Amino acid sequence: MTREEYKKRFNILNYFFTEAYLSFYIWKGLQDKAFEKTFLENPRFWSATLLAIENTWLSGLAKIYEDSEYSKKAKVISVYALLPYQTDSVRAAKVQNILELNSNVIKNIIILRQHQLAHNNAQHLMNPKAILKRFPIVYADVEKLLLSSGEILSNLNPDKGYGYEYKMWADDCEHDGKDVIKKLQYYSKLRREHYDKLKRGEIDDWQFPPTQSLAN
Repeated sequence: MTREEYKKRFNILNYFFTEAYLSFYIWKGLQDKAFEKTFLENPRFWSATLLAIENTWLSGLAKIYEDSEYSKKAKVISVYALLPYQTDSVRAAKVQNILELNSNVIKNIIILRQHQLAHNNAQHLMNPKAILKRFPIVYADVEKLLLSSGEILSNLNPDKGYGYEYKMWADDCEHDGKDVIKKLQYYSKLRREHYDKLKRGEIDDWQFPPTQSLAN
């Protein structure tokens, strides 16, 4: 693999890391039990949305850490596929150490991908708790792996001296997820107040938002 091709593949991998990282922390920001009442106001939408976000980061991590016959032949873009071509042995060793420290959660995510995310394995889907009991997805371990993203990318980068501020993104994504729900909660509060006024005869517009505000 030439240095130019390595660099192009690395840039694509960087994008995959970003997608998985952002989706995980938006998902995490939406896990507050206090939000469940808001989710129940539009249950089908939120059921589909939360599942889609969770599957995005799970599938993303499974691809990022694919270690297969395809990665060994560099036919896919993953950490394991690029690592043998990192010419800086010191930085390559740092990435290998991170992979070993997180090997259990990586393995469990890959197993879930094989049986559910990429393939509808009948035996697993008939009893999904069986595999998850043997190979649990521990979210604290997932987060630990994700927090290593910057270090992995810095050490895989073909050029030295690059840093990646993923921790700041984590805080921003969690805030964004929570902020969306808080806005919806405020909207629900205004809607309840609107219908209370309608019941008391203070207004005669049954629509919410009110027709007049929509016209404006």
